[in-house]
Amino acid sequence: MQKMPGHTTRLGGMITGLLLLLTGCDSSQLSSLQKDINHIASHWAPDRREGICNVAVARGRGGSVILTGETMDVEAKTEIINLAKTYGIPIVDSIRILPDTSGGNGGWGLITLSVANIRKQPEHEAEMTSQAVLGTPVRVLKIKNGWLLIQTPDHYLGYTEEASVERMNEAALSKWRQSERIIYTDNTGWIYTKTGNEVVGDIVAGSVLETTAETASFYEIVLPDGRTGVIPRTQAVGFKEWKSSVNPTGLSVCQTAASVSGIPYLWGGASPKAADCSGFVQSVYFRNGIILRRDASLQLHQGQEIDIVHWERTFREGDLLFFGSKQGTLHATHVAIYLGNSEFIHASGRVMVSSLDANRSNFDVGRKETLVAARRILNTTGNKVLTVAEHPWY
Repeated sequence: MQKMPGHTTRLGGMITGLLLLLTGCDSSQLSSLQKDINHIASHWAPDRREGICNVAVARGRGGSVILTGETMDVEAKTEIINLAKTYGIPIVDSIRILPDTSGGNGGWGLITLSVANIRKQPEHEAEMTSQAVLGTPVRVLKIKNGWLLIQTPDHYLGYTEEASVERMNEAALSKWRQSERIIYTDNTGWIYTKTGNEVVGDIVAGSVLETTAETASFYEIVLPDGRTGVIPRTQAVGFKEWKSSVNPTGLSVCQTAASVSGIPYLWGGASPKAADCSGFVQSVYFRNGIILRRDASLQLHQGQEIDIVHWERTFREGDLLFFGSKQGTLHATHVAIYLGNSEFIHASGRVMVSSLDANRSNFDVGRKETLVAARRILNTTGNKVLTVAEHPWY
């Protein structure tokens, strides 16, 4: 969806352009152009966790201006260049469009590990911000020092090791989407060779894999990197069948959440092995056919707003509860799933159940005092929530 910077920005650019023609290019004018470009970029990528539009201005030779940086949107680049031209000076275009497919491997991929770690920067020492499970389709935006900048189906951005992704082009991904696939439904398990004598790898809930055959006892599967194996039929279902029949309810969401009680808290974690608060919520909802955004502060903007003052009457099973602060702008730092009868389940040290009722032994006074919002994801319309069945990558 294209968003325009507005008449004021263009008018300012034209006025500054006349000054440039008369006086030449100085630092203040470069600063003015950069400010106008930043204004456009903020519309195309309002949150850097989910979008990229970074363009910098530099002085070039002969009074020209060099535009460097990268964006995921061709339209954003066009808008920035057109704005820069209103300044009336020569423009050198060095803006890169992502994904960068110059290496010939295509701009797509599938996760090849049971759980792939995603980091803020392309290095092991960098903060882990999220994870993606086996068979997750991703956009591969660029490669840097053996790390891939990827975007997951929830639009979240980060770096993962090149070995974590089987890269492919659009045609190959389309072939995968049209293949017979299964989705793993147990919390965790193992993939074995057909003989059952060796382990091929581990697997977690939500993994989507191509299947080549099925018997009374097993699915024969192919991993994205070509490895083959089998998994018990009782631990998976056909993906097409699952997509068309999954019917999330408050009860099913709560049952899924309770099935991983006690797993450890892990900053950036988003799987049944370990998770942070929003990764836990996201993983639970994915297993019920719904794709939520990654962080609590992003999930806060999904679903239908629910009154928290009279929470005893308004909260329902499966609602999301947000905790944080209301000093100025509403800010959510923690999220939980409401279980009913005053209790909620969340990842805090471990996945555990707490209560909003002061008379309960598991009452959490800290959470009660910092409850700032609630959202209903289930059975709402126009709530910025996408189902797995609707998502074009699947």
